[in-house]
Amino acid sequence: MNFISAREGTMKKLILLASAAMLLCAAGNALAVIGWAGNVWPNSGAIVTPVSPVDVYAQVWKGGVTDAAGQGADISADMVITNDLGGNMSVAMAFLGDNGANDEYTAQVPTSMMAGAAWVAVDITFHDLSDMTDYSGLLDQASNAAPQTYTVSNVLPSPIDVTFSVCLSGAVTAGDVCVIGSAAEIGTWGTGVNLINTSGDLWEGVVTFPAGSNPYFEYKFKKDGCATWESHANRAVTLPTDGLSPSVVLDTQSWEDLPMGCGNETFLTEDKVVCIQVCLGAATTDGGVCVTGGLAELTNWGDGKPMVMIGSNLYQACLVFPQGTQIPFTFEFKFKKDACQTWEGVGNRSFTVDNSILAETDLFFGWDDGAIDCMPVDAQDSSWGSLKSMFR
Repeated sequence: MNFISAREGTMKKLILLASAAMLLCAAGNALAVIGWAGNVWPNSGAIVTPVSPVDVYAQVWKGGVTDAAGQGADISADMVITNDLGGNMSVAMAFLGDNGANDEYTAQVPTSMMAGAAWVAVDITFHDLSDMTDYSGLLDQASNAAPQTYTVSNVLPSPIDVTFSVCLSGAVTAGDVCVIGSAAEIGTWGTGVNLINTSGDLWEGVVTFPAGSNPYFEYKFKKDGCATWESHANRAVTLPTDGLSPSVVLDTQSWEDLPMGCGNETFLTEDKVVCIQVCLGAATTDGGVCVTGGLAELTNWGDGKPMVMIGSNLYQACLVFPQGTQIPFTFEFKFKKDACQTWEGVGNRSFTVDNSILAETDLFFGWDDGAIDCMPVDAQDSSWGSLKSMFR
């Protein structure tokens, strides 16, 4: 009898263990850790004023949780706010909505934390209540490390007329072009201000920023009747607060950083070779690594240009821009691994091509801006004549 009871007890334990295992499998992604968090905005270095609270945003991703519509289960976030006066407070962030597979959260920096301060900083942490883990050290949209620090500035003491201008540089528009941005005077990212077509591809307009306005703002352009956004990073402006500048004329921009038209064309005076290198560091890859971005050579954010392994965990792809190429232009890019299927989580990187760069330029990065433990390889060791001939 004792032998039979022991067997029954053992069987019961095995059944309980199997049931627990099934529950763990059913929990699945719910028990997985947060995979990524970041894209904090505003970016570190932004200028804020104590006139009104500052909205701060951040995003989080957890496989099988944030992918679905609505707020992902068991995820919360808080934002610690500090300033140079010794102020310190923590506020809970609210779920704002879905942003692709990410969930976006928001909170405000109150005016009380900015009044009289030279700077204010925010440090965001996401919490996973399913396993009681945290995700901190979030990067902003310019890949600046936490905490994100903002300069507290005086407001404009008097009105300033700001001239905006953009050259479409060959881009076609079906309707008016407008300027839109973070300031209320240019729509607070809602409804932009229409510009006037002064000649050819050139569109211009003057917007008055009244006394009391934040001297710092970000902006970009839209075309096709103010319906189509340009795929360009926000441009940042800080207006003078000395009261001596009744007007400011901003430099003419080229739509999406296309080579400038409107009679302001310049060209490369020699071939330029740009080699992009990425060190995987502690990351592993199941297959090839590639670089993709906003150039035809980089497949216009498609599958990506395959990179060549040139060292341990070190990959490279080179681009050739021949003499006579219209400049300046800026292109954005980032890396993918696992047979070019897995994107890195940092913001887009960018590089500007003009006559000031070296004839042979190496750009060196760590995967996800992580630690770099690869030995950089000077791409000039390659045969440039052979490389250039491949791209002619």
